[in-house]
Amino acid sequence: MNYDIKILGEDEDNGLMEFDRLSQLTKTTKDIATKALMLKLRGFSEITPAKNLKKALSMYLQNISGNKQDGTALTIDCIHFSETIKGLQNDMFKPKEEVLSLTPMALVIQSFKTALSDNKEEADLDKPLLKSLLGFKKNFLSDNEIFYLANRGSLAELKLTKDDFQKISLLEDSIQEPHKAVVNGQLDEMKLSKGKLGLQTEQGFVNVFANDKTILQQIVSFMGKKVTIYGMAHYKPNGKLSFIEIQEFGQPNETDKFFSKLPSAMTAHQQLLFQIKQTNLSGSLAALKRMSGLLKEEINDEQFNEMIKEIHR
Repeated sequence: MNYDIKILGEDEDNGLMEFDRLSQLTKTTKDIATKALMLKLRGFSEITPAKNLKKALSMYLQNISGNKQDGTALTIDCIHFSETIKGLQNDMFKPKEEVLSLTPMALVIQSFKTALSDNKEEADLDKPLLKSLLGFKKNFLSDNEIFYLANRGSLAELKLTKDDFQKISLLEDSIQEPHKAVVNGQLDEMKLSKGKLGLQTEQGFVNVFANDKTILQQIVSFMGKKVTIYGMAHYKPNGKLSFIEIQEFGQPNETDKFFSKLPSAMTAHQQLLFQIKQTNLSGSLAALKRMSGLLKEEINDEQFNEMIKEIHR
């Protein structure tokens, strides 16, 4: 299927493209497609795809054309995943029908649209993929440039300007960095399609994820039993825990219950800073209190000034 990338607003290379810029554009676009596919297939975008996915992620440059009036147009050809990954199914790799109907370029367009949407609750994105989307900003030579991505019909055209990346940056900022976590519970559900397992803890259910296939094969012996997992907690754009990436695991002991707890979502402090960034309410303490519902005695001028400094870091 053919896709178009059109660039308007820059006279320097309308109809032509310097090699370094072409290399940058292909690298950043391919990186987004790769991370988006791994998120769909494995539930985490920062996983190196297997060698047999190389063909599935192929993107072919068919043509570059244009002029000063119409800008620069690149024609990209991609193959549907239904033709490239359907035969690769195994216990760790079962693509859904939704994925099979897409292509690498379709995933790029879809990822940008999701990141620019106001519906964070349903956003199928993670921090590494958002960082890749932000990397696409490097392709802009000037503030007045506009990128259009489309597939000539079945997907609505995507328009990107430099200003759009501010919204993506805010979304990426809102997701906590992964951090170490210890959880203790009973393995009660297996989701091999994405390498995930279900862990029932005293504080609720949590997804745990095995990036290392060896770990996944070994931890199966704890199915239906108590286990303590040491790993990295990853979060969703809505601030909720997405999963814990398993680094080590073992038989639980008495001290595990003391150290084990579900990682919390974004802290109130982080939420407040994120809200300030979104609404630009950084002019007064009164505005901050109105927005957050804080009582006068809960924050003073010195604390407020420290928070404002943190916003601009």
